Amino acid sequence: MDAVTLKGRKAGFELQLADWAGITAITAELQTLLARLATDTPEGDVDFALETGQRRLDDAALAAIQAVFDQFPRFTVKTVHAEVDLVAPLFARVATQSVHLIGGIIRSGQVESVEGDVLFVGTLHRSGTLKATGSIFVMGPVAGLLIAGANGDQDAVIAGDISQAGQIRIADTVEIIDKNTYGSQTTSYINDLHILEHGELAKLPQLRPRIFRKLEEL
Repeated sequence: MDAVTLKGRKAGFELQLADWAGITAITAELQTLLARLATDTPEGDVDFALETGQRRLDDAALAAIQAVFDQFPRFTVKTVHAEVDLVAPLFARVATQSVHLIGGIIRSGQVESVEGDVLFVGTLHRSGTLKATGSIFVMGPVAGLLIAGANGDQDAVIAGDISQAGQIRIADTVEIIDKNTYGSQTTSYINDLHILEHGELAKLPQLRPRIFRKLEEL
């Protein structure tokens, strides 16, 4: 298999650099290919797009490839694209759409931050913080700070026993928990008037159907 494959494009050429090949093999084949292409196209500037597959080239590899191109002044690398450039945002998006199971103890002064929704089955001490970009579902004792919708998601909820929590926050709406009658089946959410409201957990399917469907998949 070739370490470098040349393909024609409407604007210039595409060079596919095999992600299994070492940079030495790639530059050697690139040297031969560009020399042949320089002979076949003796006039005019030519642009190249580099496709590197499942590998992102580091600075040293890019410099080695550029050194080959420097020998052919009419040839220019316009873009470098790797499939892994698409993977990182995908992983981030998957994380925000997942329900993460968190246990253990979050002690005073500690902050546990999570991308996405959280099913919390641990213990949150007073002055400890559990923060999620999505919703928080409480199944363990909490005495500290709960922050849902940390990046501004006003559709996030906090569900479960918050009666002993020091404070809860959804997006930019805050409530200090003092004397209360909140039970273990409480759902806290931001209503249409942008006020933090508390309802019954059983009403979650009507309040936030998208979140409820996600929980059904667990």
